[in-house]
Amino acid sequence: MIVVAVAIPAFSPGTPEHALATWVRREGGFVGKVRVETRDGLRGLFVTEPVRAGELLVSVPPGCIVSADEDPQWGLSLRELLTARLVGARTRGQCQPYLDSLPTLDGAPLLCDWSDEELEQLQAAELAELARGMPPFVAASCERVRPYVQAEASVVEWAERMVRTRAMFFDTGVSRRMSLVPVVDLANHRTPPRRSAMDGELLEPVALGSDGESVALVARSDLRTGEEVCLTYRHEGNGQLLLHYGFAEMICADQPCFETLRLGASSTPLAAALHLGSDEADAAALAALRRHLVDGGAGGEDASALDTGVCSALAAACEAELRRMPTSEEEDARELASLSLSADDAGRRRSALTFRVVQKLARVAQRLHSLLARGGAPTAAQVAAELRGLRSED
Repeated sequence: MIVVAVAIPAFSPGTPEHALATWVRREGGFVGKVRVETRDGLRGLFVTEPVRAGELLVSVPPGCIVSADEDPQWGLSLRELLTARLVGARTRGQCQPYLDSLPTLDGAPLLCDWSDEELEQLQAAELAELARGMPPFVAASCERVRPYVQAEASVVEWAERMVRTRAMFFDTGVSRRMSLVPVVDLANHRTPPRRSAMDGELLEPVALGSDGESVALVARSDLRTGEEVCLTYRHEGNGQLLLHYGFAEMICADQPCFETLRLGASSTPLAAALHLGSDEADAAALAALRRHLVDGGAGGEDASALDTGVCSALAAACEAELRRMPTSEEEDARELASLSLSADDAGRRRSALTFRVVQKLARVAQRLHSLLARGGAPTAAQVAAELRGLRSED
């Protein structure tokens, strides 16, 4: 009872979030040392007092969760099954406190909602084309759902957007599950910091409870009063974050980078997408670049010469990309720092600038040049280490 009395006031009375926390607790869940705040125009979940890594922050009972398990007999994807479940819950008036806390369709904009002029601000033609191709894909998905629900097309479209931007995926060991989890889905995204072997592994913050049905949120590291509770939605870079969640993340000095960097025009032998962020991705990218070089007659069969060729080609491609871009990283960073939060288009402009800053390849080019300047032939492992060091400064 003491925990209840302390936790509930952290959610301002009269708000949808307060009703949500009250409902979760009334249904047998737990809402601990957290509160909802809006900072810099962004709603998030913050701790009300110091917490230790692994400490339980929220536990949501199954009666408050909208879930779908994979079931091929319906002919729908897991995302579409959950979309149908959410429409059904809305039609039947179930989980009303949760439904009341969800935004409207306009309140959850994605990259596919941007105008052509706004998409041009990304300075990324391939990503812009993916965004333009997304509405027909979403419309077809909604049409597949409609025969299974009794709702207008606009309701199905809203439910699809909520699932796309808020759902969590769980592998139960028996089946694959996708769930909408009240309170927990108020936590924003952040790529976790790079960890050394001495630091140990970060805790996974969201997991199914011991009953296999409830969902628990724990602190994945020690947090001080007022610090934000964050999840990691994806490890795929800002392009995927923009497509599926509508925002881009600024990478700080202690975070790994998971960007996909498009190097070279499609007509050049070096044309390749470089996927950063893991040993496997780096190795695959380097292998692809080696194949391009070998096919183009560069480097011969000598491994040492080939590694040097890879390094040289990457440095040249990075520099060429930077020259092709209409603005520099420094210019984008200055505009981003001066952007007014009150401007009507501030959110999309901020996302575009953030994407551009992180995509600028100046740090990659500089690091590759520094490798070449050391003399000798850098190994593929050294190149991969340099690629994983890509950062944008704060």
